[in-house]
Amino acid sequence: MLDFNDAPTEHRVDLAAQRDDLRAELLARLPSVLMALFPAGKVRGRTFVIGDIDGNPGDSLEIVLTGEKAGLWTDRATGEGGDVFELIARHHGLDTRTAFPAVMEAAAGLLGRALIHPALARHEAPLDELGPYTAKWDYLSANGELIACVYRYDPAPGRKEFRPWDVRARMCRAPDPRPLYNLPAVAQTDTVVLVEGEKCADALIRQGIVATTAMNGAKAPVDKTDWTPLAGKAVLIWPDRDAPGWDYAEAAARARGGVGMCRHRLPVGGHPRAADRQAGEMGCGRRIKRRLRCRCLHRRGRTAGDQGGNAGAADLQPRRPAR
Repeated sequence: MLDFNDAPTEHRVDLAAQRDDLRAELLARLPSVLMALFPAGKVRGRTFVIGDIDGNPGDSLEIVLTGEKAGLWTDRATGEGGDVFELIARHHGLDTRTAFPAVMEAAAGLLGRALIHPALARHEAPLDELGPYTAKWDYLSANGELIACVYRYDPAPGRKEFRPWDVRARMCRAPDPRPLYNLPAVAQTDTVVLVEGEKCADALIRQGIVATTAMNGAKAPVDKTDWTPLAGKAVLIWPDRDAPGWDYAEAAARARGGVGMCRHRLPVGGHPRAADRQAGEMGCGRRIKRRLRCRCLHRRGRTAGDQGGNAGAADLQPRRPAR
């Protein structure tokens, strides 16, 4: 059961008034709506079938087209199911409980129309059950346009959660592709430090070092990240000294085989996740600048001269510390 009692006052009446109209139109045009949502699907009698919620070919997921159960769906492979709004939400990676306005926007888009409500502020934070955010990082394009924001929440001791906000889509999701952090500065330099997370990047930036990170840090999907701003640059990779950190560093190095990344790593002593702590230490900035100057620039020059500017993926991988 959907509950609009917690919705902001300016949206409550509008969304509730439009919900039933949207549902009726979705059901009236259900076959065409489903074909737009799942191009690989097909009508089979009184049902529409598709492989899964992502739209892969097959017939495991079945949606009723007519009668009292029109719009209800069941995935026989997973046992999941719901109504037409839940179907649209799951396909777009949304939650009907916390992001129903975005679900309605997606549903309206399938019908070729737009919802009528006051536009959300472009920088508005995603609202959910995690409480107020405790940190926020802006992701800008090279010319300074706001692309996305990442919000950190600390709902309980020892627990942290991150939520991306796609500014252009006005949705609680990561942009596609995901931008790198600190792009205006990255665009103006030829040497960059790639770290794990915005907190570590900011610690280096405060010391005058151009640093960046992929959105989501060690959990970043490298294949969905736009690495092209690093093309032709010398990149010093500094991961946390743990298995996820080194996996992230190696994946990032492989992701852009044509990017002149040096494979020199910075030693991180003490606690295995001490990169952001050491990044903020006095004198750390001078050490990194020396390494960038002596290692990365030399590496980049040798790569460009000896290999035509394209280092192989194996040559770019950081060296994992001995176990």
